[in-house]
Amino acid sequence: MLKINLGNVLFLGSILFIISLTLFPEAALGIGVGKGGINVTPFHTIGYTLFHHTFANFIKNNIGNIILFIPFGFLLPFKFRSINSILKACLVGMFFSASIECVQLFMSSRWTDVDDVILNTLGTGIGYNVFKIYVRED
Repeated sequence: MLKINLGNVLFLGSILFIISLTLFPEAALGIGVGKGGINVTPFHTIGYTLFHHTFANFIKNNIGNIILFIPFGFLLPFKFRSINSILKACLVGMFFSASIECVQLFMSSRWTDVDDVILNTLGTGIGYNVFKIYVRED
């Protein structure tokens, strides 16, 4: 009989959701529908959207990148018991995000952006910290 583990399903779901938003166009959010490019200067896009775009665009791009990886960071230690520190969780999140950015290098409508890696890693760390609060023993 097939045994389905809810943790595995949720973890896989978080990965698939991240991939769907980062590698496929989403016209409703304006993601992947224009010409892409490359940013290798840390905090450039974050600052540019803060000072040269609407607040809504800043939230969508920056806060959205953080929120996107929070479930991943939360579920990571459920799936892998060896992920037992914020450093390990953030390194995994950074590697996953950097892998996505490398794939986006070959997609003309996507931006490869070091700021996305920074924000995604932050989201992973936040998710991991929420996990630690959730499982904390008093």
